[in-house]
Amino acid sequence: MGSFSLGLPATRRTRWTVASVLLLVLVGAGCSSPAEEDRDAIAVGEDGKVGSVELLSVLLVSAGEGEPARLLGTLMNETDQPLEITLSDKDDNVIVTVAGNGQYPFDTNEAIFETAGDAPGANTTITVEADGETTDLVVPVVDGTLERYRPYLPE
Repeated sequence: MGSFSLGLPATRRTRWTVASVLLLVLVGAGCSSPAEEDRDAIAVGEDGKVGSVELLSVLLVSAGEGEPARLLGTLMNETDQPLEITLSDKDDNVIVTVAGNGQYPFDTNEAIFETAGDAPGANTTITVEADGETTDLVVPVVDGTLERYRPYLPE
């Protein structure tokens, strides 16, 4: 029995084989799924800025519309002075103080609105006031469906 040659000269056949293998390697590398750490690092919250305060990955965790809602995300004060920040929804407000050049992570500093303005899966508007300026931020409302948010559901 003879060998399979595609009717191509040896050098052309070799180039074709190398190109085919390279294409398979590149396609296969693009099909791999991200590591677990990479998927968990995806932030679903909304970013923004008001005055000298950065708002990072802000969202609400609630069991349902009209239920208590916990703020998550981080506030970053870019000034060297402490700042008082007010976060409000339709019927509540939360006031926090962020140290100069400091951060205020809501995962370790509990801040709760008495009621969520919208149901989990929707977006709701919160107003943030800092440094004499005000901005509206449209943030997602999530529930405990994803395990990483369950510990933050208000009781």
